Amino acid sequence: MSQPIFTFDPEAAKAAGPAGASEGGAYSGLIKTAVFSRARDAESQSQSMEFSLDADVGSINFLRVSFIGRDGNPLRGGNAMIQAIMGLTKVKALHATEVRNEQGEIEYHCKELEGKPIGFVLQKVLYTKNDGKDGYRFEIRQAYGPQTRKTYKEAMENLPAEVVDKLVASLTDKDERLPQNQTHSGQGSMLGGGTNNGWGQPQQPQSRLQQAAGNRNQQQQQVPDFDDDIPF
Repeated sequence: MSQPIFTFDPEAAKAAGPAGASEGGAYSGLIKTAVFSRARDAESQSQSMEFSLDADVGSINFLRVSFIGRDGNPLRGGNAMIQAIMGLTKVKALHATEVRNEQGEIEYHCKELEGKPIGFVLQKVLYTKNDGKDGYRFEIRQAYGPQTRKTYKEAMENLPAEVVDKLVASLTDKDERLPQNQTHSGQGSMLGGGTNNGWGQPQQPQSRLQQAAGNRNQQQQQVPDFDDDIPF
């Protein structure tokens, strides 16, 4: 008798269907990866953390929180979001650990956050890709505890869990697509940047993170057209 090509896996059977998120909303799971990155553009000093979330709907990738802007100044919203994530995951400090990926490229992972449970409220952002076609990505609007559904502030001040549900109820897609008669410049806005993202003040591991570069192998539908996507 020949060897079977498949043997039944009930857990895999339960996972049948589309993977990942396709609409904005509240998603919880484990932080699969948390990677520090810096700007590809030599004129930009921006720095970010990029998350992938292993959620019940599948992997949700490219969730970027920018904590340093193009001008080198801290971004209040991104800093605050990283602090909220640290508070919800009970992590006191973040460090960059050098990891060589499957392509032999060096990435700088935040091991303290990887594997931690977290919830994110994600807003869907429509944008124009470099080839002129439509694409979408997600911005983190809020972080929350997956068990309590409370934000860090609600948890610390013993408030009822209200912020997440109110935010989800008011979510609408953000349309950043260019008019058809314009050509995309490749300078798309970054996930997690500016005032669209949470609350805090991260640790500053930049001093040892300036030498490596390269694009990482990503697992979701298509890599968004970021101008800032190089690991430290």
